[in-house]
Amino acid sequence: MREIAPDGITGMPSRTAAYLCRQIAGLVNVGRLSPETCQRIFAFCGISPSDSQWRQFLIPVLCCLGLLSLVAGAVFFIAWNWAWLPKMAKFALTELLIVALAVVVWWRWYSTLARSALLAAGLSFGALFALYGQIYQTGADSWELFRAWLCILLPLALIARQNSLWFCSWLVANLAFQLYYTATLPTSLLELAVSDSFFWLPTTVLHVYLALLAACLIIREFLACRAITHHPESWLASRWFSRVMAGFLLLLLTAIVAGNISDGHGANHFTLVTGGWVATLLAGYYLYRYRHVDLCMLTLGITSLTIVGCALIMQLFLVAYVTADLYLTGVLMIFWVAANGSILLKWQRKLAEKGPLDQAPAGLTFLADALRHQGLLSDAQIREIQQRGHASNLPWYLRLALSVGGWVAAIITLLLMALVLYSTDLLDDPNAVTLIGPSLVLAVIARGLLRSDRDGKYHLGLAWAIAATCGLVIGVVLQIQSDDVSFMMLSSLCALPILAAMAVAMPDSTYRFMAITALTFFLVLAGYLLSLLYLSPTAGRVAVSLLVAAVMFLWLWIVSHQLRLLAGPYADAVHPLLYGIPAGLMVLSSLGINAAVLMNLLWSSAQFSMLPPATGTGIAAGLVLSALSQKKSSQPLFSIITLPAAVICGAAALYAPGIGLGLWLILMARYQGSPGLLVVSGGFMVLYVIGWYYFLEVLLLHKALLLLAGGLILLGLAWVVTKVLPAQIGGASENA
Repeated sequence: MREIAPDGITGMPSRTAAYLCRQIAGLVNVGRLSPETCQRIFAFCGISPSDSQWRQFLIPVLCCLGLLSLVAGAVFFIAWNWAWLPKMAKFALTELLIVALAVVVWWRWYSTLARSALLAAGLSFGALFALYGQIYQTGADSWELFRAWLCILLPLALIARQNSLWFCSWLVANLAFQLYYTATLPTSLLELAVSDSFFWLPTTVLHVYLALLAACLIIREFLACRAITHHPESWLASRWFSRVMAGFLLLLLTAIVAGNISDGHGANHFTLVTGGWVATLLAGYYLYRYRHVDLCMLTLGITSLTIVGCALIMQLFLVAYVTADLYLTGVLMIFWVAANGSILLKWQRKLAEKGPLDQAPAGLTFLADALRHQGLLSDAQIREIQQRGHASNLPWYLRLALSVGGWVAAIITLLLMALVLYSTDLLDDPNAVTLIGPSLVLAVIARGLLRSDRDGKYHLGLAWAIAATCGLVIGVVLQIQSDDVSFMMLSSLCALPILAAMAVAMPDSTYRFMAITALTFFLVLAGYLLSLLYLSPTAGRVAVSLLVAAVMFLWLWIVSHQLRLLAGPYADAVHPLLYGIPAGLMVLSSLGINAAVLMNLLWSSAQFSMLPPATGTGIAAGLVLSALSQKKSSQPLFSIITLPAAVICGAAALYAPGIGLGLWLILMARYQGSPGLLVVSGGFMVLYVIGWYYFLEVLLLHKALLLLAGGLILLGLAWVVTKVLPAQIGGASENA
């Protein structure tokens, strides 16, 4: 959480405490620690928050969400372009928001509220400039708006000294560049980054732009290294902004280099950029492998190398589209992806041998001694934790890279399987055995590979497990003959037992997480499509709402009993269920506002208009019923705020399922003590609100009013929290 607000006024547990508690939970799994003792350790370390820790977390989060909701509501209100309101009144409303935020900044200068208000004020200036262009139609290009906005954001960033405003400034500057060249080139910079159209960009301009991006990254890293050495609690010591900058720079360099390779006979090559890409990877490897260890940066570099290597393999071996060349190209790409994944895992293991990544050994020793003095851990248990090693604790970015690499290798494997069937003429008359048989063989091999301790075999096993699952589902779906709605419904129903069986068969938590995410999504989707075919609209909405409510209730039951479940026979399923179910609900919520895109993709006439309200009602019902059940059993998740939080999040879900679910996930992130879940929840809410802007089932005015009212309610709740929850901070000093 320090990366979100480096001043540490968010009530999240420290990384050291979170890491140690993950290790301690492993003792529960093997029966060396009771769930009750583990719960006491979680409370001592701040993982399970007390009322005062909830206060410390809720006040800044509610203030930040409330202010950002007001800004988003103002943007939506301006976009509605209300014609009946006079010009000066429009400007007055927008400027009044900026003035109010400025007053908050002046009034509470040293508080977290002021930091959030300063960020909201900077974003509000963008809405003001958009309103000016909307009213007066000056004829100025869009990039000029962003240039003016940048001139406001930069002074605010200098004053505020926070990563969020610097990130906004960096992002707006890049957008201004993109929009400037959109006016002179046939495509935007984003399209240029993923296509050969990059060659339309003037060479000198491209070189200068990349050099500026690299210079910004170097300056940011230099300041970060100084801050880590001398002021580790400084906002400059945060790593997420540097990683975003490095990822964007590598994205552009990788696209250009891959384009150079793919266009082997082209006349316009950026050879200097290719040399810069090589130099960047070498310098990054030396710096982040030996000088300032950062596995995330190394992961970005390996990802870039993997993409360029795949482009090179295609260029060298795919001479002609004949069967032998296709086989060779596919096999080499699979092993190239697996080899790079294996390299990352080896680096992670070697770095973890010296101690847990991103953790201070002294902090771990101090906290372990504190737990021993409190009688919560024995010397033998501490030694067992130390002997368990750190290599099995993969960071989220490494898991993400391995998952994406697994999907790429799985898709290539499926294409090779289809090529084998095509070359043997088995695709002329496809049947269930055609694809299902090879997929079952692949699943057996994948299960064996996933049981191996060797890194390369594990990554290959993950890819083949995904490919086997997709092959089994596709093999069954090919046998279905029906209209669009029935086809989607039967396909979803067929996917359920396959996903469930594969989740049980494959001994890997990453695969199980993906399988349970898909299982949750297809379960609700199948129920919705069944209701379309066999129930009236009202009955169908009730049925889908009950199904979603049951899924929510099951998820929250698992959350509240997770420690006891970890000590039982189904311990391996706890974490995949704990995170896979909400991930499936997030996908489902996004589907509701992007159904038109899915219909165009699948050529389906299915009507998804009832899915968002049914999903929202189900989320609301599940939250409230679970909170009432926990209150009845005197085991509330969030202490005294459980039922009010469930009612508020449920009310938001009735109008926008993703917003209500996102708010609840933010609370769950604090309950779990997981900064990663907090970042994912915040990112999901941002993406959902952006997608919700284009959702035609709700008027833009109603969306704006809901966001404005929601922002005021959240700010009011922050004030209520200051009056209701105690201010004293308890728990270990590690988390103070």
